[in-house]
Amino acid sequence: MRSRVAPRILRTLHRACIVACVGLAFAAMPAGAAGSKALSLSLVNGALQQKENTVRLKQGDDVELRWTSDRPITLHLHGYDIEKKVEPGKPTVMSFKASIPGRFPVEVHGGAAHRPVLYLEVYP
Repeated sequence: MRSRVAPRILRTLHRACIVACVGLAFAAMPAGAAGSKALSLSLVNGALQQKENTVRLKQGDDVELRWTSDRPITLHLHGYDIEKKVEPGKPTVMSFKASIPGRFPVEVHGGAAHRPVLYLEVYP
């Protein structure tokens, strides 16, 4: 006569293995999986009004930078080659996927000098 204990133990072990595999699958996912980041940024006399001039992102993030300015200004995000003209009273959006890791300046273009107003740091 076969024991009924062995099939019960096997079922319990099988379920435990399934639970462990699912747990490992979730543990293998990156802790900060890519998401989305939207920031409102204001320029006055061509200078960023926020204290922090560096934005940290994760590679794969969907990014939306909403710019306002008190005067007409052209902004260029290096590395991603995005250029936008910002007019007073008209918020302007730079949207992109942070697909390239590195540190990239957003510069004011026009006039004699190109000067950074913001840096984006994209981490793998």
